[in-house]
Amino acid sequence: MITVTILSLSFLTAVSCKIKKVKAPADAMRLLWYAHLVLLFFSVLCLLMMLGGYGFKGVHTERVFFSLYAGSGVILYGLTPQNASGKWVYLLCFFGFPFVLLFGVLLPPLRIFTIMAGVALLFDGNVHRYTIDDDYTLETRDMGILSRYPTYNLVVDKYGLFEKTTPDVVSKNYSLQALQTAQKSGDSVKISILAFDQHRMRFDTTIALQ
Repeated sequence: MITVTILSLSFLTAVSCKIKKVKAPADAMRLLWYAHLVLLFFSVLCLLMMLGGYGFKGVHTERVFFSLYAGSGVILYGLTPQNASGKWVYLLCFFGFPFVLLFGVLLPPLRIFTIMAGVALLFDGNVHRYTIDDDYTLETRDMGILSRYPTYNLVVDKYGLFEKTTPDVVSKNYSLQALQTAQKSGDSVKISILAFDQHRMRFDTTIALQ
C-alpha cells in the first residue's frame, strides 16, 4: 500500500492547499521543485534499468521513487497559482490522474481496462523473498486480480546498490502455500513448493544460479 498511501497523502495535501489558497515562500517552492526534479532523474533511471532487468535493491524501491515523483508533482500543483502555462499544465497531469481513472470507471466500455490499469499502477503486489545465499534470493510476486498465480523470480545482488531480476524461473501455476530453498551446490538450488489448486500438492524443482 506504499503507492496508494503516498499518492493519497499528496492529493489531500494539494486539495487542502487549494482550498486554503496557501502561498508558499519562494525558497520553499524552489526547494520543492529541486526535489521533484531529482526524483524525476531517479524515476527515469529506474525505468531505464527496469528495461534491462536491473533495479535498486529492495522490494518496492522503484515504486517509492515513482510515487514520490508523482506525489511531489501533485503537491506542487496545489501550491502553484492557476494560469495557462506549460508548468501548470505539466503539474495538472499529476493532479488530474485520479479524475481520469474515475472517468474511465464510469464508462462501461472502458471500465475493465481502467480497473486493470489502476490496479497495475497503484497496487504494490504481495511480494515475498526467500534467501538462498548472500547473493541470490528467490522472489514470489502476486499481483492480485491481475494474476491468479504468483510468479517466481530469481534476484541477484549486483554492485552493492543494485540487483538483477530474472523472471519466471519456476513455471508452475499453483496457489502457493509454502516454499523452501536449499542450495545443492555453488551453481544450483533446490526449490520445494507446497501448493494448492484443487487439492494440496508438493513438488520439487532445481534451477541453475547464474
